[in-house]
Amino acid sequence: KQWYQRRVAITAGDISMATDAGDFEGTFNWKVFISMAIMWVLIFLCICKGVKSTGWVVKFTVPLPLLILVVLIIRGAFLDGAGDGIKNYLIKWDPETLSDPTIWSEAIGQVFFSLGVCMGVMTTYSSHNKKSKTNVPMSEKAISLSDTGIALLGGFAIYEMLGYMQNTCLVFNEEVAANITAGIAAEDEKTCDYYGMSSTGLAFIAYPQGIATLEAPQFWGIVFFGCLIMLGIDSAFSLVETMATFLKDCWVGLRLKPANWMVALLVSGVGFLAGLLYVFDSGLVMLDIVDHYINMWGMILIGMLECCAVGWVYKIDNQYEKVGKTSVLVYNTLFFLSLLAGTLFGIGLPYIEGVEEAAGLGVGLAVFIGGWLVAIAVSLILSEGDLLLGSKMWAIMGWHGADELRVKANNCVRDTKYDGMWVPNTWRSEAEALRRHDCFAISFGFLIKYFSCCLLFVITLVNIKNDIDSPYGGYPARLLAVGQLIFVFMLCLVLLVLVFPRIMYDPIKHSGRKTTGGRIAWMLTPKPADIAAGAEC
Repeated sequence: KQWYQRRVAITAGDISMATDAGDFEGTFNWKVFISMAIMWVLIFLCICKGVKSTGWVVKFTVPLPLLILVVLIIRGAFLDGAGDGIKNYLIKWDPETLSDPTIWSEAIGQVFFSLGVCMGVMTTYSSHNKKSKTNVPMSEKAISLSDTGIALLGGFAIYEMLGYMQNTCLVFNEEVAANITAGIAAEDEKTCDYYGMSSTGLAFIAYPQGIATLEAPQFWGIVFFGCLIMLGIDSAFSLVETMATFLKDCWVGLRLKPANWMVALLVSGVGFLAGLLYVFDSGLVMLDIVDHYINMWGMILIGMLECCAVGWVYKIDNQYEKVGKTSVLVYNTLFFLSLLAGTLFGIGLPYIEGVEEAAGLGVGLAVFIGGWLVAIAVSLILSEGDLLLGSKMWAIMGWHGADELRVKANNCVRDTKYDGMWVPNTWRSEAEALRRHDCFAISFGFLIKYFSCCLLFVITLVNIKNDIDSPYGGYPARLLAVGQLIFVFMLCLVLLVLVFPRIMYDPIKHSGRKTTGGRIAWMLTPKPADIAAGAEC
């Protein structure tokens, strides 16, 4: 622990103390620099031939860590205290901790990163599949369930070791207690809580401490850190391959047609330069800050925008045709205003003295539901056409964009010659989708338009509130500003494509302009139809 904190990373407290004293310089760590350079060389080699090379790499880097994980679980099961660790993992839950929205926000960010959603990873790899042979619902289930299963297995390996270390600590405390009585040890020397450790503390402090006490610690150390390296490379080259594929598939790449290794070298070089931020002794602090603003702010916000695009914008013209534009826009506007008001009441009322969080949550929920009912009533009054009440409500409130995607996915591998085309929103078709594992059920649209969108909206506001209440991690403002700038840059890229979707089109092919200036002007001219197209993309 002491070696790790002195040679590899410093803590937020160390930075704050040094900043207050005016002598924080951020010392360059050449060991981290060399390690990072080696990792980027390995990443380049993994993607230099495109998906062909990554396909071969994952045949080793995916099953080997899983095999190592199983070996570590079996070895950990025989350690003293492993049972207590499993109990803390599966049974001893803290209701107060689980009621903290920050925990759920961090969990969502971790799931997004682990699955690669909102980062383009799934889109990149799926773009190489043949449309007629891709079973999207089955792929979704296989990916999400395998990711969750491996995460659960990792929890067993970690908590077995934490239980062992906690048990060792308790035995050690009995010896320290005798020394305290004799006056040769301080009281705080016997304090330890391994179950409270998280993040890098688990991987680089708790687990290595446990490994050091085993027989043949060098062997188990190589096994454990080898597993970490392979998992890290898997995550890294997936993200890098996403950028490389984008550069090759965008209109610039299609015209220039660069070799795979050239694109891989460019992306890896940029990634290496960006990684120089982490080669100082404050590297892990900066990593924590950047991770916070990218995962807990950026990915959650992008996820919410994607849900809005699919659930609320895509195919909105179909709603206009059925009940009128005014009715639909009034419903959408009042719904989000109700959600915003309910969230603000829920997180704001507890600041009033005497108001508990549960009461604030109840009031916020009541405001949201009341506003939602008002939105439904007003939109029905303003609706046009002669549809029945149920059909009007579906036209206003339904998830038409998600259903369009559901139709495409459910029919992708369907034998239409014998089974016919699958059509949504009939009793027969929805019953079939519900019982078949290769179909998306009707809940698919509800989860996108309402559940996921609302949840991510609330979590975004909670994150903003938490960071206003207290600076994240207790870090100095000038360090937090780095993460904030990265988040703003990411947000600007998203808004740029949303407002100017033409930049994704080939101006030479689509603009009809002959001059470079005319083509640039065409790309930077937003029009309502283009904005709608950008939202659908």
